[in-house]
Amino acid sequence: MSKQARAQNLRFFVKNLSVSTLAIAAVGGAVPAWAGEQAANQGPETSAPVSDQDIIITGRRAALQQAEERKRRSETIVDSIVADDAGKLPDNSITEVLQRVSGVTIVRFAALNDPDHYSVEGSGIQIRGLTGVASRLNGREIFSANNGRSIQFADVTPELMSAVDVYKASTADLIEGGTGGQIDLRTKVPFDFDGKFHVAATGEASMGDLARKLDPSGSILVTKRWSTPIGEIGFLGDFAYSRLSSNSQFFRVEPYFRTRINNGDYYIPGGFTYGEEQFQRKRTGIYGAVQWAPSTSLTFTGTFFQSRYRNRSGDWGAFVSSQTLSVDPAASQFDENNMLVSTPGLFNRDPATFQPSGPITSGGNKGAYASNTRTRDYSLSFNWSPDDGPLSIKGAVQRVDSSQVYTRLDVFRDVAFPSGFGFDLSGGLPVVTLPAGSQAALADPTNYFWTASMPHDEDNKGRLDSGNLDLEYKFDDSFFRSVKVGGRYAERSERDFNNGYNWAALGRGWNGDPQLTYANAAPGDVELHAFKNFFHGSATLPANLMFPTDELVRRFDRLQLTAAPPAGFCTGREFDCSASGPLSQTGYGGGGGIRVPGFILPIDRVDNVTKTIAGYALVRFGEDRARNISGNVGARVVRIRNEGSGFIQQNAAEFIRNGERLALGQQAIPRGGKASFTRVLPSINIDYTPTSDTKLRFGYNITLDLPTFQALRASGSVGAATTANPASTPENNLPGLLTNFTAETGNPLLKPTMSNNFDLSFEYYPRSGTSFHLAPFYKRLTNLPIFSLTERQVTVVFTNGRSETVSAAASDYVNSTKAATVRGFEVGGRIFLDMLPGWLSGFGFEGNYTYIKSKNPGDLYRDINGVVRNDAPLVGLSKHNFNATLLYERQAISARVAYSWRSKYLQSTNSNGTNPTYNYNSAPGVSTATQIALPIYGDNYGQLEAGVRFKVTENFSFGIQGTNLTNSTQHTLMGGYPGGKLKGRSWFQTDRRISTGINLAF
Repeated sequence: MSKQARAQNLRFFVKNLSVSTLAIAAVGGAVPAWAGEQAANQGPETSAPVSDQDIIITGRRAALQQAEERKRRSETIVDSIVADDAGKLPDNSITEVLQRVSGVTIVRFAALNDPDHYSVEGSGIQIRGLTGVASRLNGREIFSANNGRSIQFADVTPELMSAVDVYKASTADLIEGGTGGQIDLRTKVPFDFDGKFHVAATGEASMGDLARKLDPSGSILVTKRWSTPIGEIGFLGDFAYSRLSSNSQFFRVEPYFRTRINNGDYYIPGGFTYGEEQFQRKRTGIYGAVQWAPSTSLTFTGTFFQSRYRNRSGDWGAFVSSQTLSVDPAASQFDENNMLVSTPGLFNRDPATFQPSGPITSGGNKGAYASNTRTRDYSLSFNWSPDDGPLSIKGAVQRVDSSQVYTRLDVFRDVAFPSGFGFDLSGGLPVVTLPAGSQAALADPTNYFWTASMPHDEDNKGRLDSGNLDLEYKFDDSFFRSVKVGGRYAERSERDFNNGYNWAALGRGWNGDPQLTYANAAPGDVELHAFKNFFHGSATLPANLMFPTDELVRRFDRLQLTAAPPAGFCTGREFDCSASGPLSQTGYGGGGGIRVPGFILPIDRVDNVTKTIAGYALVRFGEDRARNISGNVGARVVRIRNEGSGFIQQNAAEFIRNGERLALGQQAIPRGGKASFTRVLPSINIDYTPTSDTKLRFGYNITLDLPTFQALRASGSVGAATTANPASTPENNLPGLLTNFTAETGNPLLKPTMSNNFDLSFEYYPRSGTSFHLAPFYKRLTNLPIFSLTERQVTVVFTNGRSETVSAAASDYVNSTKAATVRGFEVGGRIFLDMLPGWLSGFGFEGNYTYIKSKNPGDLYRDINGVVRNDAPLVGLSKHNFNATLLYERQAISARVAYSWRSKYLQSTNSNGTNPTYNYNSAPGVSTATQIALPIYGDNYGQLEAGVRFKVTENFSFGIQGTNLTNSTQHTLMGGYPGGKLKGRSWFQTDRRISTGINLAF
């Protein structure tokens, strides 16, 4: 390169540094503290004034550069997303914001271990493949009362945030938690702005192509600072509201059961389910902050944060489920492992004769549910940092209150489904075909029977009280910059009520004659439900079917009481649930009895408390910028005490065992447990800066994660699993045959998960707006909590008064006895093509790729033959993840086209519907009970989004955005089959969405 070219590049670099500094000041009208520090340490070359010919960069590009600079100047490995000068993050939910961060992936299901329910905005977050992600608000702990430890990020209103920081490595002064990392939601404070009165507002309308409902959203921020005789005072208020309506549609295949046909073993699906969910949520956020600086060295800050998430949704599902389906192999197609691909006729087979046994029962459910989650944070902090003194002191007190109320009711019905229906699994979506002339019967209300109701209620409350104090002493003219020490105390409690899913018979002769059919229903109680535009017209349904109406089901969504409930009941809405008086003797209760919808019993209560005392010491070194090495070293010591209480509930059951007719009575036994742990968490972070535009980082630290309250719960259940009794007739009505006793519990004695983390990072910043990073990492995790399948001894009590200790097939949480490892690397960068002429100079590209490989000897599953295996990867970990974004930023236009993709990942090894006990009939009348628990994987998935914003004036801009533009299908897979074959489990599609909005700032 010539001397002239080098000089030109230097001038370009200097100019961009100046421009980015001014652009950062334009974001919210404030220069962050790190920007001031940067200016103070720049030499004469970078402090020249900006000329009239310089272009002031604002909008999304300025926000990208601010996030880049925060990463560059951080003490550890951090990625950030920053609000633009309209005060807006680039996406409409925190999960959508985070999905494009290098090394971060999101789960597009209601929960990671719930692969049967899709979530439009996503739910769970993983950092570098790990689900151990701690949530923070302005550096302090925040959570939702949902049996977990973190906040539900989809519940948080993004309009309240000024930035989101993703910590991938730790320092000793960070709160413990996060084997994968920490996500810190940063809000605005009044002193971020200048003294002028400032107002910013947004308004948006959006619509999905399946839901076809116009949804509004909006936010407003107001802030002002005053100089008074008692010092600077500032106020900030922020309010946001948004509504989202969506439809998601699904088709699901039941497990392929091993079936004997003509002296050969084949694998035949046990049926299918199809349906849809109509979802609507309303999310509101309120945030307020007051600051007072009585002097330049002392600042007090008080904040109030509230996020509220309410939904009112419903779903429809129709299913054919039978473990005795069979086919004619001569007329059917199979793969190389004898797994069914297609057949013109699936029929029910009598296991005693191997002959066809008539029509197949088709079930269906109409579900309605509503929830209300609210999280509030009250914090008061101070910062005393004298300009002329070496000592600074910071401290804060905090209270978090969170509540979650969830109510659901499902009403089930049956209809005879024609035997001999066709099933084709060879294409992109399953195809079901009916025999000729059979659809008319499915539209006849006399063929539908009411069968059951199933209420489910949750009422959870959580609280956190914490306080921290930090002192830092700075050194002058020393390699050691400062020593920082501090301590924190926190008490986190949660009281959860959960009455399970309480199936109760309804009609069909179980509750006496006459049998209740849809022909007897009152007007408006049943309807023929049309699955409109199913999978955007790409899937053909066998038929539209009849269901209870949404209005009928919602009548029982919450019991309207005119008098006190029966003795022993409590409900989280109408009556006080805090007392735990004597249990009802009326037969109502968890697990197996009839339950009044909306009621929760004292035995449904689970309490958990975690008390934490932590102290740390941290040394920062390398203050002199002439030195190329800087960093920090420290350790955090944590004392943790977990305590829990609940009930083990024995579910009522009747069965035949060894020719004897027996019954388990329903009862509840109190259970509790507590455990204490002390852990030392060292951390080392070293930065080496060989040149002004490159940085090498090394980090080693130990982090921990506490088990979720769901895993720690002292509650659980014992019961019995049965199969159909071939000797049973309508006259003798014999109970089923016992296959095994069952148990499912939590474990209040679980240890924290520990992770030893090694990180390297190479970062290159040739000019403002252009960067590159390569970051290898390695993690070794011990004491992972796993939902283990095992056998253990339990005591059961029969109704005849006899008790017995039996061997039960148990699903319990335990700490893995072997370590898991995760290793991989991130690579990514950003570039704007400023060197191109004219309008072409506005183009830019941002992309990242993450490779992750794990070794996980812990999680167990049972394959289709009942063999226990441990070759599953870590839950939630995709081997390949990438994001690619085409950017355009020039003058009044800000645009992007973004694509996010992740490869297959494990969701669960014990998912509902894939963990039954089935009978393998090796010959007519000869059966072997086989317990399975198949692993479920989320398949490769990518989604395309695009948006453009036009800045009309300095105070007004508008834009349009599209989501899920390519109409992506989320597919799940089930394993545990011969040859390691993965078979399709579910297919989901949801809305393509378009939104338009305006931004105002004064």
